[in-house]
Amino acid sequence: MTEAAPRKKLTRVAKGKRPKMFDDWTDDVFMSMITALTTEMLVMRDRVDTIERIAAKKGVILKAEIDAYEFDEAELAERDAARKALADRIFYLVLQQAERNKTPKQKKA
Repeated sequence: MTEAAPRKKLTRVAKGKRPKMFDDWTDDVFMSMITALTTEMLVMRDRVDTIERIAAKKGVILKAEIDAYEFDEAELAERDAARKALADRIFYLVLQQAERNKTPKQKKA
């Protein structure tokens, strides 16, 4: 197999006004979070299903190996980065609103 070319990281910033579905903006935020979580879950399920099917066709039983696997520091750091990226996507609107609501720190007298 040939190795795929690395993907270029795209900026994930929408232009224009956000569509509004509900009267309360927080409902829109929660709907966006649920949609992001659902999308992530479906992609993950598809990938796990693919791995299981490939392994089964090759006569490999992965469950015991997965349960016994011990991660090294680099692998743990990679996982942490992936978790942070996922959380940033899911909580994007909440974080964006929190940033808008920040007030500059007052200078101490």
